[in-house]
Parts: sequence; structure tokens; C-alpha cells
Amino acid sequence: MTIENKEVNLAEKKLLESALALFSKKGYEGTSIREIIEGAGVTRPVLYYYFENKEDLFLRLVQSTFEEYVATLEPIHAHYTGSIGRLKAVMGTTFLFAEERPNAVRLILQTYFSSAHCDPKFNRTKLMRRRFQIVETVMQEGLEQGELAGGDAQSLALVFLGVVDMHVMAKTDHPNTHLTQELAEGLVDLFFYGACYKKQPPTALVSPYTGMH
Repeated sequence: MTIENKEVNLAEKKLLESALALFSKKGYEGTSIREIIEGAGVTRPVLYYYFENKEDLFLRLVQSTFEEYVATLEPIHAHYTGSIGRLKAVMGTTFLFAEERPNAVRLILQTYFSSAHCDPKFNRTKLMRRRFQIVETVMQEGLEQGELAGGDAQSLALVFLGVVDMHVMAKTDHPNTHLTQELAEGLVDLFFYGACYKKQPPTALVSPYTGMH
């Protein structure tokens, strides 16, 4: 790779980082091209060298962010056995992603729940379907193997992901809280065994709105 190409790639990276920070904080409508290029330390022609416009930049950033997250989940089925082990890996991996990439998570949540009239149009369902299928497959195999009962795979996946997403959303409101592996394991135990499970949950297993550790 030539020095020139390295500089070109660095400029693109800076633009994406600047856009991520701004979009995740201010939203699509609240972010201007001027702010993005100033944050990246480049000129307007450099931005238009890589992206057609702000919408193109936003859509590519959202797509890559979703794909980056889902890519962390895809190896789980091969690397873990049993539904409870895989579910703990899914939740733990998601929590780790939320801890390490808070701006990315804010962008995902903001984009997914924003009004269709505000952001550029894209297929939200298609983007999230891959994650849902990963969890649904775990649930289906758990039902077939007698590890799970009391519902169909789709319903169980919806309940499980509701627990995951509620905690991740709480993290965005309370950035000083921590989504730990211990918390993930305690929540999966609660999901897997029910509220009457005798084992004491970890001290971190508290409402994220009242004092998550």
C-alpha cells in the first residue's frame, strides 16, 4: 500500500468516526455535513470522494455497524454447546459490545426506534432479522432437545431479546453503569430457570434504573 493510499484510507476512517459520534449523539437530522468534516479534520471534497451525500454516509455507517455487531454473534453456535451456554454467550457478547462500542449501540438503537419520517429509509427488519434468527435457532434446538419448554422458538426469542435490549437501552441512559458477564449469566439463569430458581442471583442483577453496578 502506498503512502497516498494510507492517507486516503485514514481520511475515510476519520469521516466514519466523526459521523458515528455525531449521528449517535444528535441524530441524522441534527447533524450537518459541516460538523462531520470539521470533526474528521478534512475538507468537503474529501467527504464527497467517498460518499455521495450525508444520506449515503449515514446508511453505510448504519449498515456496517449492524453487521459488525451481528458478526460477533455468528460464531457462538459453533463455539458453545447447549441452549443455556449459547444464550449466555449471546447476552454476554452483546453486553461486551455495548461496553466497548457505546456510540455504535446508541446509533443502532436510535436508528431502529426513530421515526420513519426522520432518517433515510432502509429496511430495519432486514437488518435485525439476522440477530433474531441466531437466537431463534438456539431456542428451536433447545425445544427439540428438551432443554426448553413453555413456548415456541419465536416467542422465546422475543422474550429473551427483550431482556437483552432493555438492559442495553438502560446503559445508554446511564453510561456509568456496567453490563457485566456476571449480570448476563444471572439474567440467563433467570430466563432459563424462572423466578423460582433457588440460586441467589448475583448482586449485579438489579434494575438498571435503580442502581446497576
